[in-house]
Amino acid sequence: MHVRRQSKVGKFKDNIEIVGITAVVISLGFVAYEIRQNNELMAAEARQVRTGMVVDAWRFSAEHGDLADIRVRDNNGEEITDVERNRIDSHVMSVYVLLDWTFQELSEDSPEMNQVREVQRYNFANHSGYRRVWEARKNSFRPDFVRWMDENVATAGE
Repeated sequence: MHVRRQSKVGKFKDNIEIVGITAVVISLGFVAYEIRQNNELMAAEARQVRTGMVVDAWRFSAEHGDLADIRVRDNNGEEITDVERNRIDSHVMSVYVLLDWTFQELSEDSPEMNQVREVQRYNFANHSGYRRVWEARKNSFRPDFVRWMDENVATAGE
């Protein structure tokens, strides 16, 4: 039986290949780590943006007392002008755009979506503009968001 001995050059070549493969594996691990860190950073930035948007939505009525007054009059069934109704409707629509973005980014059973559900149930029950705008404009949103709103908010308490 003839045994072939590997030459020094062949052994060196094999060792270089092993080092190269090891370097590739380590590089892939580093890339995976960097991708995970980047995803975590993007998720944190999305939470920060959403928080800022929610704060701005809540602060809007406080900073625009005349709009708050119009909303109270509308809720009390008092006469408001077309311009005043448009202001209410525009504000409410901006809230729905924020909610649609939130719905797209978060799972339906997340704590944030539970908060959205409860706040919007309150709004539907206590502010006439929310239901009016939803019924008039809901077809401008994606069907899955409309389904969620109709099942979790619009029909709650009926």
